[in-house]
Amino acid sequence: MAEFAIPRDVELPSVSLTLPAVLSSARQARNVTAESLRFWGESEELIDSAVLIVCELATNAIRHGARLPAPYGCERGTDAVITLRLALQADVLHIEVHDGSMILPVQRAAGRDEDCGRGMQIIAALAESWTCGRDPEGGKWVRATLSRGGGAAGG
Repeated sequence: MAEFAIPRDVELPSVSLTLPAVLSSARQARNVTAESLRFWGESEELIDSAVLIVCELATNAIRHGARLPAPYGCERGTDAVITLRLALQADVLHIEVHDGSMILPVQRAAGRDEDCGRGMQIIAALAESWTCGRDPEGGKWVRATLSRGGGAAGG
């Protein structure tokens, strides 16, 4: 597990953290998000929305992005990682997760009995906007933007 501590003597406008692509890393990404936003003095409403978005993005990256495409099997590389980036600007918080897959996420409607498939719907409901793209150096990124005055769901 990666170690991370926010320096107390410097105010950071952004943070970046690379984690192994294992499910326990989603918890660490949530913790870093909450700790960073509290350190920056953000509202609990923003923190709650950001933590939920980070959880969904990190879990998707770990479950889907850290795997090789179908022709190559579904084995994870032992060195597969995800990267979380948070960037605070005057009016918005940018959240980005990068993983090794070139397959872009698609928002879909999950059936009532399905355990998965609601992550991007949750992100769309909470964030002002979200987008994704392929990284020219490999993999993809998924970004969500939250207003510092309250998320889309918060009005």
